[in-house]
Amino acid sequence: MEIIKNPHFDFLGKARYFIALSALFILGGLALMLTHGLAYGVEFSGGTQLILHFQSLPAVDQIRAAIDRTSPGAVIQSYGEPSQNRVLVRVAQEAPESDLDAPARAIREELARSYGQNPVLESSSEIVGPIVGAELRQKAVYLTVLGLLAQLIYIAARFRGGAWGVAAAIAGLHDILISLGFLTLFQYEITLNVIAALLTLVGYSVNDTVVVFDRVRENLAKRRKEPLPSILNDSMNQTLTRTLISNGTTLLAVVGLYLFGGPVLRGFSFTMVIGVLVGTYSTVFIAVPFVNWWYGRQATGAKAARAA
Repeated sequence: MEIIKNPHFDFLGKARYFIALSALFILGGLALMLTHGLAYGVEFSGGTQLILHFQSLPAVDQIRAAIDRTSPGAVIQSYGEPSQNRVLVRVAQEAPESDLDAPARAIREELARSYGQNPVLESSSEIVGPIVGAELRQKAVYLTVLGLLAQLIYIAARFRGGAWGVAAAIAGLHDILISLGFLTLFQYEITLNVIAALLTLVGYSVNDTVVVFDRVRENLAKRRKEPLPSILNDSMNQTLTRTLISNGTTLLAVVGLYLFGGPVLRGFSFTMVIGVLVGTYSTVFIAVPFVNWWYGRQATGAKAARAA
């Protein structure tokens, strides 16, 4: 099955423009993260999170006025579809160890007293202490770094060259930074689900990169006298249909998850949508151009040494 028959795109010839575009996205994302900060979920920031199900359509302003009496500064927003009559309440305050449910109970009691005309039919709460949240943040960073390092070592060993592993690791880091930038731009919280999505997209991106690298290795064995840029371009064109089919079907799945998966999976599915798009892009315009630059620099150095 061929979506594009006999493609002959000059990917490497346009790589510098896309590298500049990536740098622009990464710098913009870092600027957003530095100025606005990452929005951590309760798992990482600590505190209490409640999901309240009201009898009828809740008035968020009245709910906020009631909750401010017991928990000033609480984050209150509609949750899910409007017809579900649900509100998300997040309180960044530490619950006493002797009574972890105290903040949630105080909120429910205040709502029953001040907003009794629309009673809470059902509520669920999630409580995380600040120490646990800090430990989870640290472990999330460790997991991401170790994942990139493990992939670097594996690919370097498989292809018998450090450039291949470094290229894959750089592409994975590129995908994470751009995804974090989009998460900050669209104000999604960094939760455990989002961390799982980031680790998944790193693996997905590396898998796509390995497919192209395998074809490059096959072509290098058959066409030893041809220049490397030509082999890299041909390898990407030869795997283009496979990339479009596999990544396109994955994209359809995660877009469906984003549209119909509900608010609990919204951050995860959004990260996956961005990750699939950026992961496909980074293989073609980040990983492969890095390999070309690396070996081109070595060839130039060897030529200069022979001339000297």
